[in-house]
Amino acid sequence: MKSPTGSTTPTDAARFDLGRLEAETFAAEIAYRPEVPSTNDWALELAHEGGHRLPFLVLASQQTQGRGRGTNRWWSAPGALTFSLLLDSTAVLPDIHALPQVSVVTALAVCEALGSLAPGQPVGLKWPNDVLLGRCKLCGILVESPARPPDRLVIGIGINVNNSFAEAPDDVRQRAASLADATGRPWALTDVLLRVLRAAEQQFASLQAGRVRLSEACRPWCVLSGRAVTVVAGRGRIEGVCTGIGDDGALVVRVGESERRVFSGVVEAIR
Repeated sequence: MKSPTGSTTPTDAARFDLGRLEAETFAAEIAYRPEVPSTNDWALELAHEGGHRLPFLVLASQQTQGRGRGTNRWWSAPGALTFSLLLDSTAVLPDIHALPQVSVVTALAVCEALGSLAPGQPVGLKWPNDVLLGRCKLCGILVESPARPPDRLVIGIGINVNNSFAEAPDDVRQRAASLADATGRPWALTDVLLRVLRAAEQQFASLQAGRVRLSEACRPWCVLSGRAVTVVAGRGRIEGVCTGIGDDGALVVRVGESERRVFSGVVEAIR
C-alpha cells in the first residue's frame, strides 16, 4: 500500500508481504510472529523438532531478548528487521572447515544489498559479523550450530531499518545507526529483506561451490583494512595493522614482519 504521494509510509513499511517472500526467495518455509524473545532461539527450536523444509525463514517485528556473539545483547525496537535462517549446512558449506566463512559471506551479502538500496552511503563490513554505516552499527549477525541435528546451521540477522534510537540506552544510541536515518526516508521491510535474501542466496551458492574469493570480494567493504587494530582472540591479544580478510574468512593482521590470521575473535580497538 502506498501513500497518495507514492512514498512508503512508516505504517506500511512495518508490514511483511509473506506472499512475495514465499514466491521470490529461496526460503522453502516461512513463519512470522509479531514478537519473540529471539529469532535464533526460535530457529534452533525448529531445528530440534525436525521435519521442516529448508531453508526455513523465521521473522518477527520485534525481539525482546536478541543475542549477539558471546554475552552481547541486540537492542531491538519497532521498525528493525529481525530474522533468522535455518539451513542445511551441507547446502552452504563445501566442508566443515568453511564454517568461519559463513558470518563473513553473510555480512558481505548484507553490505551488497544495503549498498544497492542506499548508494553513496558509507556501508562497510567490520569483521567478522557486523555491518557499519560510517562508524555506527547498522547490522549484526549471529551464526550458530545446534548440537542436534549436526547438519543444521542458524544464521540470525538484525538490521536497523526504520527503528528510532530515541529510547535506546546511551551506549547504543551513540554506536548505532538506521537505514531510515541515513537516507531520510522509511523503507518497506519486505523490500529490504528481499534484497538481502537474494544476495545471501548467491553468496551461499558460491561458498558451497567453492567459487567465493573473500579476499577480493571483501576488499571494497572491509572497514578495517589499513587500520591499526587490537584483536582479542581466545586468551591472547593481537596488535597490528589489518591487511584485509583472507579467502578462508580469517582476519589478516600484520604484526611487525610477520602475518597473523585470526579465525575467531573480537576487534576491541581500531585506530
